[in-house]
This record gives sequence, C-alpha cells and structure tokens, in this order.
Amino acid sequence: MQIDLVAVFLIGLFGGFSHCIGMCGGFVMTYTLKLSENSLVAKPTFWQQLYPHLLYNSGRVLTYTFLGEVFGVLGMTLSSVLAFRSFQGGLMLFAGMVMILMGLDLSGILPSLPRDTFPGATAFKNLVHSLLNRVNPHNVFGLGIILGFLPCGLVYAVGTKAAATQSIWQGGLIMLFFGLGTFPAMVLMGVTTHLVSVRLRTTLYRIAAILVIVLGVMTMMKGYQKIKNPGIIMHSPSSQMQQ
Repeated sequence: MQIDLVAVFLIGLFGGFSHCIGMCGGFVMTYTLKLSENSLVAKPTFWQQLYPHLLYNSGRVLTYTFLGEVFGVLGMTLSSVLAFRSFQGGLMLFAGMVMILMGLDLSGILPSLPRDTFPGATAFKNLVHSLLNRVNPHNVFGLGIILGFLPCGLVYAVGTKAAATQSIWQGGLIMLFFGLGTFPAMVLMGVTTHLVSVRLRTTLYRIAAILVIVLGVMTMMKGYQKIKNPGIIMHSPSSQMQQ
C-alpha cells in the first residue's frame, strides 16, 4: 500500500506540473483575475494572495478524496457480491488494464475523446462559468469542490486504482495522496504565471503517463497473484488491511 501511495503522489506531482496546468490552468487564471477584480484590498499581502489558492485546492483535494471513497465502495460492493479471491483478482486485472490504456491515452499514443462526449459536459461548463463570475475569497473553497469533479484522464486512472483496493478508506487515501501531489503545481499556478515552460510541461506529462502505466502493471500483477491463489475470503477489516 505504501508503494501505491508514493506512486499516486508522484503521478499527481508530475501530472500537476503538466496535465493539470494545461487542463485547469485557464480556470485557475480566471478565478485569480476575478478574485483580484472583486477584492476590496488595493494592495493585498502575499498571504492574502496565497490564502484563496490554499482554499481552492483544499476543496479540490476534498472532492478527490470523496471520489476515491466512492470508487472504493464500488469495488468493495462488487467483491462482496462475489467473494471469491479469483473475482477480486479479475477486478484488479481489469483496473490495471484500464490504467494502462489511460496511460497510453495520456501519452498521446491512443486518440483522445472530445471533452464534450462526457454526459452533462455542457451543463457542467455552464455551472463553472456562473461560479467563476461570482468567485471571492469566501466561496473559492466551494469552487474547488465543484471543479474537483471536472472530467480528467488522470483522475479516472487513479480512481480505477482506488476501486481496485475494494476499501472505502484505502480508496479515499489513494485519491487523497494523488490530490496532494497536484497541490504544489496548482498553488504555484495561482500565485505566478508562466512558471513552467511548454517543453518542460510536456516532459513531465509524459513521466506522469509512464507512472500511470507502471502502476497499472503493478495492479495487474497483484490481480494475477490473487487469481493464482484462489479461495473464499472473509471481508473483515483485518482482511482488508492485508490486501
């Protein structure tokens, strides 16, 4: 589990300085400008500038943790219905394959789907647009919570890993560490501009994609081991800890 947490943190760290800046940088710059426009302070201190970004990203990480718990419950529910270790191994094999495909997609090897193919994408964008127009230091935490649900390949990839844990708290922990990994890049993006060059961002993004693929392979290997040693298991808290 410790290795998995380190891996997802690194995915978030490298992905934060590449994918997240590219995908969410526009939102961050927009709400930063809106905060400045709506501010009643002519010359804010550094802390007054930093504080809203800490709130925004805390809200975003909270959403990731919640999603990880949801993914964990889904995996746990499936494994409870079919309590065979071979089924759990199959779930981990499937999760690993999805992560590998996600990593290949993130690296640009596979064609990406248009963002508007996600159900409700237009309604979500309208909601975000409305919130951005009214953002201030008091509601920026809520904006982070909402934008945490933004469709994202990295979130889906790590979410698949969270589901494979078949545990609500381990799933939440996986997504929490991923979110914490993205924290530095998004905060720095909020307090400065053009911090990371396009060339460096591309390199970091490729590293993040490779890490997703590696974690997918590791998950598949764990699934194979469970299938190789099948048997009925009891879903007690101690058994979840051992997995």
